Amino acid sequence: MKRNAKHILIALTLILLFLPMAQEHLRLFDFRKLAGVVSEKPKPPVELKSITDNSLQQWYETYLRLHYGLREPLTRIYNQYRWDLFKQSNSLGNKRNYISDDGWIYEGTCVEEFYRGRFPASDSAAMIRNFGEEALRLKQIQQILESQNTHLFVLLLPGKEQVYPEHIPVTDDFPGSKPFSVRDFYAERFKKLGVNHIDIGQWFLNIKDTVDYPLYPQTGTHWSNYAAMHVADSLIRYMEWLGDIKMEHFTIGERTERTVEPDDDLEQLMNLIRPLPKAPNYYAPYTIIDDSTAARPTIITIGDSYYWNLLNATPFGKVMGDFKYWYYFNTVYFDEGHSLVDDLDVMKEVLDADFVMISYSPSQLYKMSQGFSQKVLLDLCCDKDELDEAQQELTKAIKANPVWVNSIIQRTEQYEIPIDTAIIIEARNGILKSPNRFVPALKDSVPTARSERFMALTHHAEPQNDSQPQSNPIPSDSTVSAPRLPQGSK
Repeated sequence: MKRNAKHILIALTLILLFLPMAQEHLRLFDFRKLAGVVSEKPKPPVELKSITDNSLQQWYETYLRLHYGLREPLTRIYNQYRWDLFKQSNSLGNKRNYISDDGWIYEGTCVEEFYRGRFPASDSAAMIRNFGEEALRLKQIQQILESQNTHLFVLLLPGKEQVYPEHIPVTDDFPGSKPFSVRDFYAERFKKLGVNHIDIGQWFLNIKDTVDYPLYPQTGTHWSNYAAMHVADSLIRYMEWLGDIKMEHFTIGERTERTVEPDDDLEQLMNLIRPLPKAPNYYAPYTIIDDSTAARPTIITIGDSYYWNLLNATPFGKVMGDFKYWYYFNTVYFDEGHSLVDDLDVMKEVLDADFVMISYSPSQLYKMSQGFSQKVLLDLCCDKDELDEAQQELTKAIKANPVWVNSIIQRTEQYEIPIDTAIIIEARNGILKSPNRFVPALKDSVPTARSERFMALTHHAEPQNDSQPQSNPIPSDSTVSAPRLPQGSK
């Protein structure tokens, strides 16, 4: 009996020793992958230098820590132990994510936006001026594109901190006060200028106490998949009104309690064994109503990660003829052959589209279109000669301002750049960042100038500037085009 026990212990010891190795190389078990992003460095070359400076050893140490067999279950067991006994989690720290006493998880950027604003500025007046210029550029682009039957509009997304502030965790991590709400600023300015937009954030606030489903999941950061379904329905109706077209619609089936990615994306980052206790999430199938007479427009979206819910959880993309996603006006999705916006002919892409949608949540509105409005407006209205002239004038203005020159010297002295070169760079960047401020042709509320390339792409179409500001982009008396009350309300 003792001999058998000894053999069993030896066998178990050998299994524990070699099972991770066998799992690493043979993949005997298919474990659930860990959530989160892992950044892996390329392997350094095996040579004397990489050995003597320890870079090769450090690479192997990191690689083994990330790829050893049984990493997934052992990590989850350890994380569950820490959470159950100490309420500690690697994902809930360093201002990344926060959990409230009642079990609501918020992304750190949302908590920061709630307490002091995502990008606190020492000069609020300068920030407001920049926001005002952004709103004006969008209006100018909207008017120019309307003459080519391309419709630009903004989707003012909600934020979890905006819709459910009552669950925000209490923290002193973000001292200071919030000088103003960037979302409220844009909502008011868009109405004043007549910028096409839908204020989904205000809509969610209006209905949050009447719907019987969560607009935001308790342990996720984006709107719920079920709420996204109703947003898609209203968005299609708005596009019909804006473009004066008829599009395909869809019906929403019976909902069931079900958590579908990314409804628990923040919880998944904790990599636990058991799910956290939380309010139910919902999922519903949909059926597209086939209509051979319906238009299938093309749309370009510049925005943040909220758009993934519309594409993955709703039929929004399926009723489009073509859709392209310029993620933060940087990475290109759904456009074969291109991976970065820099690879594209942006003006041609925009002119070829039926709709251009800019879609950002409150914590991302500080940078709004991420340079889209500046680039497109310059491409539409200015040629190289005009930009060179504007740059020369701004360079002269900088040189005549000792305070400005001294500021440039302080910012660039560490790079050992000649001051004349630094001033030219400052002038060029100033024009690219704030073209309305420095390019005379763009200072009018409705620019009449058009670039030669714009005229060529539009077959020498004469610019039209008879578009009048719309005080209300969604008719108050329309039950078709305005966002409708979601199904399932109380």
